Amino acid sequence: MNRTLRIVLSIAISVVFLTIAVWNVDWRQAGAALARAHYIYVVPMFLVTVWTLYIRAQRWRLLLRPLGNPPMGTLIAATNIGFMANMVLPLRAGEVIRPVLLSRKEREPLGGVLATIVLERIFDMMMVLLLFGVSFVAVPVSDEVRRWGYFVLFTAVAVAAGVAAIRWQEATALRLLARAVARAPASVGHHLDHFFRGFIRALEILDNPWTFLQAIAWSLYLWIVIASTYFWGLLAFDLPVPWVVGSLVITSLIAIAVSAPSAPGYIGAFQVGCALALGLFGISESDAFAYSIVLHLTQFAGTIAAGLYSLTREGMTFQQIEHVSETDGAAT
Repeated sequence: MNRTLRIVLSIAISVVFLTIAVWNVDWRQAGAALARAHYIYVVPMFLVTVWTLYIRAQRWRLLLRPLGNPPMGTLIAATNIGFMANMVLPLRAGEVIRPVLLSRKEREPLGGVLATIVLERIFDMMMVLLLFGVSFVAVPVSDEVRRWGYFVLFTAVAVAAGVAAIRWQEATALRLLARAVARAPASVGHHLDHFFRGFIRALEILDNPWTFLQAIAWSLYLWIVIASTYFWGLLAFDLPVPWVVGSLVITSLIAIAVSAPSAPGYIGAFQVGCALALGLFGISESDAFAYSIVLHLTQFAGTIAAGLYSLTREGMTFQQIEHVSETDGAAT
């Protein structure tokens, strides 16, 4: 699928999501919710958004340890610029821009740096599944939904165990891969072999069990801090939602929603995630939409501010960042 088609498809998906999010919104009610919100809580929301970028840079430093020891200033700049690019450029361009910037400045091998990005996504997936499972076990829902919560919680633990097993039983994993590839059609087998070997190379960065546990701890810390953003939002709108459980539910459902392809800034997907999460607690779609607007704009502003700060510090222009996304993005 070429770049233009992927951009068109991601925008179309965002339009669908946004349409779903506003379909039953009472605009008067949403406006009233925005009018009575306590905007003083935007300050901690903004600061926490910026803080999560710093935590991401710290976790990235851990994963980069086998490749070298880049200074925190470089990691923070690449992280800030990369996540800003995700907000304003299509196709999550920041996921490519971030490792390319680090690789160029520190002369680290791009393949190894890209592997750390893959690892980040793996740990993020585990944490989102964990939060999703825990929150749906704790929230007062039907028995069927709670069973799904237990299933997702079990899946998160199984993913973590599977990642650990593959890392420290690499030879066995490669033998099993060879058997699977031998039974699959040639075209499928080639892609399966390429993906899985790349995945194993990424896991080699976890050189010992202690590093693995540290990465899990950093990831858990990161997602708890992210959840605190939604906690401040609950206070801002005086929503009758349990603070801890509600924040975890909102965090997990938004994370799942924005993982789908969408326009820059996760427009539409973010609003759908808020509506689904708050709907579980009986919050109307109108109030949920108002909540989503303030949270989304605050996170957008925090991420853009951090990115622009780092662009200025690094003496770069936005045009240079766009060039990186178009050239190196196409290559990867």
